[in-house]
Amino acid sequence: MVELVEGDVRRLDDLDRPKFNLWKDCQDAVKFLCFNPKGNAIVMPLLLIMESIALKVITAMIPYTEIDYQAYMEQIEMITIDKGLDYSQITGCTGPLVYPAGHVMVYKLMYKLTQGMEFISQGQMAFRYLYLATMVLQMVVYYQLKLPPWCVVFACLSKRLHSIYVLRLFNDCFTTFFMVLTVLLLIQGCRKRNAAISLLASLVYSIAVSIKMNALLYLPAFMVSVFLINEGRLAVTLCCFATSILWQVLVAIPFLRAYPMEYLQGAFNFSRRFLFKWSVNWQMIGEDGFDSTVFHRSLLISQLVGILTVILFKYPKLLKDAMKSLRHPLSKVTTPINALDVVPFILLTTNFIGVIFSRSLHYQFLTWYHWTIPVLLHYSRLPWFVAPLWYILHEYCWNSYPPNSQASALLLTLNATLLLLIIANNLTSYTKPAIVQKKEQ
Repeated sequence: MVELVEGDVRRLDDLDRPKFNLWKDCQDAVKFLCFNPKGNAIVMPLLLIMESIALKVITAMIPYTEIDYQAYMEQIEMITIDKGLDYSQITGCTGPLVYPAGHVMVYKLMYKLTQGMEFISQGQMAFRYLYLATMVLQMVVYYQLKLPPWCVVFACLSKRLHSIYVLRLFNDCFTTFFMVLTVLLLIQGCRKRNAAISLLASLVYSIAVSIKMNALLYLPAFMVSVFLINEGRLAVTLCCFATSILWQVLVAIPFLRAYPMEYLQGAFNFSRRFLFKWSVNWQMIGEDGFDSTVFHRSLLISQLVGILTVILFKYPKLLKDAMKSLRHPLSKVTTPINALDVVPFILLTTNFIGVIFSRSLHYQFLTWYHWTIPVLLHYSRLPWFVAPLWYILHEYCWNSYPPNSQASALLLTLNATLLLLIIANNLTSYTKPAIVQKKEQ
């Protein structure tokens, strides 16, 4: 027995061991942490810890800046204390209430937490947790999509974004949380093809819309995604849409019972005018051009063309499958296709198109799409050494104060370039057999 063991030891000693090379090992470690999606298991927790510390430092070192939160609180007081239910009469220091009832629901909770304007620090703490919770969901999305860690880092670098959350307390932050959760649920739906997940995603999406209407930028892609995840079963798809509508009704019941038209006109006012001086994205065209009806219509048409192009190229048999679903509403009718290739792409890209062609972007609207930037950079295939330059210039545009024509022109150039790269590198119309999808999962 001893001789056998010794023989084994001798044989092991004869094996060639790799030479110790500290420099190469360090290089391999850096490459793993920067370029290998598996490195996110290390990078993401570190980023979350750093973000938590950074938010504490920001709230401790930089004073809160009042922009809209006082108006939110004044409007909530009119609803809860004065029992005002007429949306046309509910106002604050910055103007009338223009957000749906989900916003009212959320900021009633914030009112209780901060006692109006008395304990703002409590509100900042709540928004710190909201930021971190949203970041956790983002990280899960990035991990599911197998982003390289160098892309993920960009989610944490925005000075403007940190201030929007813990120094401004904007309602856009809550909408973003529910939108990220919606996208995550739809990604899970692609993997499991479960109707219950689609129904839950529809509810969460409707909550996002009920807080702020910018979530409607996702609507066309959301509808297609639900249809695709349910494999064209029209009955299930309609149940999902009914769930979304039901939430809108339930959350707004007090207002709909008392002043239904005033609520609908105030909460879903698509013709609302924006102030040119706070528009980050169109300063270069001047105020007359900004207020032009022709300009507004051209933006809408461009947005619709862009959205349809992306969806139909990525899912070329959509119309054919939709017609089949009308004839067989209870049956699976979709062409075999890898939903995981289609759903995240159309959701994030069409939202980005909506942002580019928005009539106005105020500073807080950065939350609408900043969380998607790591994914969009990945889709664009920008080299790792070029992407940081794009991001630095993009961040410059959003931190340039007050809004000016140079920053607006640069922002449009950057976003349009990124969109064109995404289209050039991803818009191939094809279908992958379902068997391939199962293997990839």
